[in-house]
Amino acid sequence: MVAALFLTSLRDNGRLAARFCSAPVLRLPVLLLWVAVFGGSLHAPCTTFFYLSVGASQEQVGNISAIISVVSMLTVPLYGHFIDATAGALEAVAAAGFCCALGCAVRAAALSVAWLYAGSLVLGFGAASLLPSVLSHLSSHCAPDEKPKVVAAVAFQTSLLRLVGKSLYPPTVAVLAAAGASLELQYRVMMGVCPFFCVAGWVALSLRRKRSALAPVPPPPTPTSLAPAPELAPPLKQEVGAAKGGQSGGGPPPPPLPPLPPLP
Repeated sequence: MVAALFLTSLRDNGRLAARFCSAPVLRLPVLLLWVAVFGGSLHAPCTTFFYLSVGASQEQVGNISAIISVVSMLTVPLYGHFIDATAGALEAVAAAGFCCALGCAVRAAALSVAWLYAGSLVLGFGAASLLPSVLSHLSSHCAPDEKPKVVAAVAFQTSLLRLVGKSLYPPTVAVLAAAGASLELQYRVMMGVCPFFCVAGWVALSLRRKRSALAPVPPPPTPTSLAPAPELAPPLKQEVGAAKGGQSGGGPPPPPLPPLPPLP
């Protein structure tokens, strides 16, 4: 029973994922979310060890995580207000993806704890806002009865990608170790994978938005007939002239009124 339900859910989620990828207006935002989740999960097992290798203390590691959480808590409502005020969910997705990619890149290239603080600050502006922005974009392009299915499908897909990303960490590190990479270099390579995926998705989304903005506006349809519309003023004048009679010279005067009856 449980296995049958799982297979049915897996099949339904697969169909929804195929629909996301086949619709041009949904494809790139969903792909940007997928690669961001996968890339972040791929380096998640070594993130703390990378902080320590750069020179951060245990207290500073906690501060770095707190910065991301506090900034995300403050900026997620701002993204929601922007989407509600401008109906610009796609712009919010692009902004969140840019902040996520830039923050991860600064962290991956960090040479000191200050770099880690700066990267975490930028990352907080986009990391937690990417998922709700993509969900808002998807919800605006689906029927009301499909919204619960879409939200459930995205939750399933992101959870699956997190599992796959963390599962691929051991074999990836084994390949780097076999190639002679030091432990610190392994950490830095794994941290650099995430911004690579995010930058690729953000660039693809930005190029699509630019092409849409530069697309020529189609000309208005050519009218099928150029004949002037019938004029309504002359009939109105004729009616007025007929009502006035001889006063306007346009026709015979109206007949005289009958005499009043004599008083008793």
